[in-house]
Amino acid sequence: MTTSLAVPEAQQDGSVEHRLRVALRELQKTAAHFSAGPSTRGAEYRAAVWALTEPWLALAETKYRLAAGAPSDEHRWRRLIDDTRSLGAREPVSNLAEPPTIARALLRALLEAERPGPSVKEIADRLRKLIADGTYPPGTSLSASHLADEAEAAGTPTPVERVRLALRDLTAEGATVTNGARRTWVAGGAASVERPVQIAAWMRTLIQARVYPPQSPLPARLLLARDFLATSRDTGAALRILGAEKVLKRSTAYRPVVRADLPFPLGPGPFDLGARVEELRGKAITGITFPFSEVRTTCQQVQVWWRVRHTPRPDVLERVFRTLITAAAYGIPRVVELYPNSPDADVRTVLRRTAITALADLPAEPLERLWRTACLATAVHQLLVLVETAVRHFVPRSRSPLDLTLGAS
Repeated sequence: MTTSLAVPEAQQDGSVEHRLRVALRELQKTAAHFSAGPSTRGAEYRAAVWALTEPWLALAETKYRLAAGAPSDEHRWRRLIDDTRSLGAREPVSNLAEPPTIARALLRALLEAERPGPSVKEIADRLRKLIADGTYPPGTSLSASHLADEAEAAGTPTPVERVRLALRDLTAEGATVTNGARRTWVAGGAASVERPVQIAAWMRTLIQARVYPPQSPLPARLLLARDFLATSRDTGAALRILGAEKVLKRSTAYRPVVRADLPFPLGPGPFDLGARVEELRGKAITGITFPFSEVRTTCQQVQVWWRVRHTPRPDVLERVFRTLITAAAYGIPRVVELYPNSPDADVRTVLRRTAITALADLPAEPLERLWRTACLATAVHQLLVLVETAVRHFVPRSRSPLDLTLGAS
């Protein structure tokens, strides 16, 4: 919501936005002029900056009144106005950089306020509604830039600074939580679940499904950390949990080994990869193909979402997960075809882990749903690498890896 009230009389020609840009250019010239002169001209310098900014205080006061109902926005305008009024004082100037910094902040805030789009209060009200109706469930990451991009894509240009202020108000209310890295998510989720516990629970599922069969060594810790998008420390803690549960035999000299006498029943054996692929085909998107480049881009995007803890809308994540299921349904047979007699246990593990991750139901908790989707993206990306490696080394060069596709042709 914008207004053009209380514009300086001396600057009535042109739009408010244009006049503010002119004022910013004049401020830059003033700063350059005085910075080249002696430091004893501090009082004169401040007076010149004050003469440029004082006419804009009335408009700033109007913006302050219009910010009612948005505490962060009100506080911002009150601080900018009070700082600018200090330029009219007669005290000596100790820091020549301070007057233009104060003036620039006010003029830029006024310039941003002239941009079209909802007010901070309107943005906060909309986010409250989306949180209340479950569009953004507990644990959902709320990035100001992503929210602004989504609003613009929906036809409502929204300055990102206003979104940041709205999120600040929601955090003050307790509707959202913001950490030291300034990442914000919807309050009330299970984001506090310890990562080692989460990793151990998923590894237990994979062991039960015979991805890691009894009496087989697990991959090295760094490889497990890569597969589960975790730190080596959290992965090591997860392995210790499974060791304490008598799921793994651990030794300082060897990689952990899955015990033969597990404390839970195993799934049907032996592992039938063909049957799993048929299940995947039943869940896959039919009648389309995916270029490898498109699948790779999707995998990388999901991994970025997890790294920054950005939880997209549930419908977006569901669509991406189904795309990855489709890539797995057609990528697994391609790897089997290219590695028909491979004794490599690592290849078998990738195939099994991809199939089980794609077939498992997604958890209800938003961040864990995102993590499991990222685990599938990592597995699918490994399929792509296996196919491209085989094509590059074992298949006649008539077909370039860049032309490879997955899906029903």
